[in-house]
Amino acid sequence: MALIDDELVNLSIKAIKKAGEIALDYSKKDITFEYKSKNQPVTKADLEINSFLKGFFQNLTPMFGWISEESVDNKSRFKNDLFWCVDPIDGTRSFINKKPEYSISVALIDKKKPIFGIVYNPSTNENFYAIKKKGAFCNEKKITVGETNDLERATIAISSSESDKLEKKKLQIKDVEKIGSIAYKIALVAKGKIDATLSFTRKSDWDIAAASLILEEAGGKISLINGDQISYNTKDLKIPSLISANKIIHKKFCDIIRN
Repeated sequence: MALIDDELVNLSIKAIKKAGEIALDYSKKDITFEYKSKNQPVTKADLEINSFLKGFFQNLTPMFGWISEESVDNKSRFKNDLFWCVDPIDGTRSFINKKPEYSISVALIDKKKPIFGIVYNPSTNENFYAIKKKGAFCNEKKITVGETNDLERATIAISSSESDKLEKKKLQIKDVEKIGSIAYKIALVAKGKIDATLSFTRKSDWDIAAASLILEEAGGKISLINGDQISYNTKDLKIPSLISANKIIHKKFCDIIRN
């Protein structure tokens, strides 16, 4: 099998859609959850999808490392140049509340750079994916970021818990949408459905690695909110903030926030 050939892509997409079926099956019932840490709910669906995808990818690519939100970090990401970085359900609160705003995120990272990424929203049946230097797609159709260049006309997506922080920045934004999953929000920017998304709170690699590649392959830009580059595969896997948008809106946002 070549590094990223049609077989790997097709099998990976098939697996993530199977994971989506697991999520949809759980969403038909009352969803129970526990807190694995403060403000961090986890459901049986998170764990079952994690187990399924881990088994699938370790069987498909036994030479690759693995890290996910629901797995103990076995440091295989440091022992292998290539590793899978997975969030079984990004936007667990949305999933619990049965809002169609969660996603399953899978990225293949080469040392510190995503080279293949999939973000799948089972509720809307939107499957976003990208391969480095080969473009971004949603349900087999090529996608590109929007062309809005005026902040006052831009549509911004942010989580409900962060809307007050946006107001404190005194950004002149008229159209703000509240959406759960950060991976899904970034993918919607890549698709041109919204113009930008940002987060002032800490994320992890599995939240955004796949979506960031999809966005960049769609012609967009993602960075920390001060404009600095995002670093993946750090010791703690933490990303302090982010902004994603088309390149013009991205620069305008960063200039305002820096000042």
